[in-house]
Order: sequence, then C-alpha cells, then structure tokens
Amino acid sequence: MFLIDSHCHLNKIDTKPSKKKILNIIQEAYKKNVKIILSVATSINDFKEIQSLLKNAPYNIFYSCGIHPLFSYKKKTLTQS
Repeated sequence: MFLIDSHCHLNKIDTKPSKKKILNIIQEAYKKNVKIILSVATSINDFKEIQSLLKNAPYNIFYSCGIHPLFSYKKKTLTQS
C-alpha cells in the first residue's frame, strides 16, 4: 500500500528555513511511501510556476489548475442591470 497526497501547493513551500530543495522534500515524502502527489495551482501564474519547478521531477507528481472560490467573480452580462 502507498499514500497519495491529493492536495498540496509545492510551489508555496518555504524552503529557506530548512535549506532543503523542493526535490529533496519530495524525495523524503517518496521514501515515506507517498508515491503520488497532486500540486494544486490557484491561478495560471501559479500553474506555470509549478510546471517550471517540477518539470524534471523524477516522481509521480501531477499538477492541476483551478480558480479558488475566494478569487472568483461574476461577470455581468448585457442582460443584467
């Protein structure tokens, strides 16, 4: 049996305090049986950052892009007043 991290934000991890690279953190998770990771983006820029950060990651890392409800808005149509 292995684990799946179904929601994280790998590009938001502050690596400065530990001085670890993001790939080292992912490798540690992999060794602890987290075999699949889904990193979630909340904007297009976030998605591009994740894509760039993880393009050479040798693990099963997937990323998705969506709009967080806090950042969504409704457009008015011509029929609305």
